[in-house]
Amino acid sequence: MSPRLLKGLEYQTPISKFYAEATYMSRRTEPDSLDFTLGDSHEMPLPGFVEALQRSSIPQNPGWYGYKGNIPESRQAVSAALQDKRGISILPEDIFMTNGTVVGLAICLHILAGDGDEVILLTPPWLGYRRMVHLTGAVPVGVPVDTNTFDMDLDRIASAITERTRAIIINSPHNPTGKIFSATTLEGLAAILTDASRRYGKPIYLISDETFSRIVFDHQPCPSPTQFYPFSFLVYGYSKTFMAPGQRIGYIALPSTMPNRQEIRRVIGILQQSAFGWCYPSVLMQYALGDLEQLNLNIEHLQKKRDWMVKALRDIGYKLRTPDATFFLLVRSPWQDDCAFAELLASHGVFVLPGTPQEIPGYFRISLTASEEMISSALPKFQAAIASIDTAQSL
Repeated sequence: MSPRLLKGLEYQTPISKFYAEATYMSRRTEPDSLDFTLGDSHEMPLPGFVEALQRSSIPQNPGWYGYKGNIPESRQAVSAALQDKRGISILPEDIFMTNGTVVGLAICLHILAGDGDEVILLTPPWLGYRRMVHLTGAVPVGVPVDTNTFDMDLDRIASAITERTRAIIINSPHNPTGKIFSATTLEGLAAILTDASRRYGKPIYLISDETFSRIVFDHQPCPSPTQFYPFSFLVYGYSKTFMAPGQRIGYIALPSTMPNRQEIRRVIGILQQSAFGWCYPSVLMQYALGDLEQLNLNIEHLQKKRDWMVKALRDIGYKLRTPDATFFLLVRSPWQDDCAFAELLASHGVFVLPGTPQEIPGYFRISLTASEEMISSALPKFQAAIASIDTAQSL
């Protein structure tokens, strides 16, 4: 195997080990198992989702199912939605459709980074970032978020930048902490990147993973880093918003302030067709996107589940912050060994993702995509698990 691949696989090992060795894999399909590990929805699809796909599957011309790249209607739908829903103005020709967020991130990284370069990422990171950086030949440089607030540590980011730094990946809202980075924080980051770019005589690019930008609670603002820094790529995927992670569609968007956009457009177009196979989304998803953009995820329902679980878990004795966004809760493990505590929960039939494979030891993650029935069934089991610890300690 290639050295790049082997290095990238090192960062897959902890999560692969969990899935290979944990009780989760042997029991997850049992009828009474309560799976809170991943973002798969345990409720029916959004109203109108299936109908939109059915309409898009009906051919309107002989070439309906032919090779398609960036279908103009899908680019226009994205441009209109960015303006209407987030106040971000991006031209349709600066939008490049991808087969989900992961492909968009991979394209950006292969444009920017190569052998010996460095890419800064916030830790804990999304599980795939380190592996993706290594596959370009570059080196991932982790910068921890503040342990108390989960906010970006701007001083640490500034210290991590070197002459080899080519990019930084920002994930806001942040997975797994649920933190939204404020406009003030993003302005501070932009100032740091501008100063470092000037100092080293080349731009340091910002890759903004905005996968959860529409899953925001309490009507909080969720600014895009691309609004503060011109050398930015906005990467988005709809699977979380549609609660349908098996249906992949996303995009890369270039802000109008980005210098040298024409050359970036050309390179993205080449990589979409050849770098990782056919990187465009299904034509059916692109045809349906205009209709799908009219659907609305029930944030109130998701927030109700968030508030319910946060209060109930605190009442039981768990410690956790209330997330600003995403559909995850990050909970302090009662044991220092979070993997062992995840196994204890598994013995009660509740499955969570431990923090150690996510580079945040001492925590575990719960997905709010569970149904209300699952939450009702799980809460007594969460209580039984923590009670068994208290009982053992009192003996």
